[in-house]
Amino acid sequence: MLHDVSLALVGLGVAVAIASAVGALVIGADSYTRLHFVTPITSVAGPLVAIGLCIQSGWGITAGTIILIVGLLFVAGPVASAATGRLMAQADAKVHSKAPE
Repeated sequence: MLHDVSLALVGLGVAVAIASAVGALVIGADSYTRLHFVTPITSVAGPLVAIGLCIQSGWGITAGTIILIVGLLFVAGPVASAATGRLMAQADAKVHSKAPE
């Protein structure tokens, strides 16, 4: 039973990641709009895969490592997206490089 639950969670997480990647490729918008497709990967797909892997491996050092890595991804993902958006805006001369954040 737990094996089936973990496979379902990992499969759902992978499906979210694939859907986000395909959506970013298919949409005919600018880079700023495509940047929004990163959010489901860091905030939905990563935790779903991590929960599935933790259920499969059991609670121990492996699960702790998985939770630590996905926790860092969950926290750093929005920061990296904001920094990437700001860098793109500076490259497009929409924001001055010395402007306050």
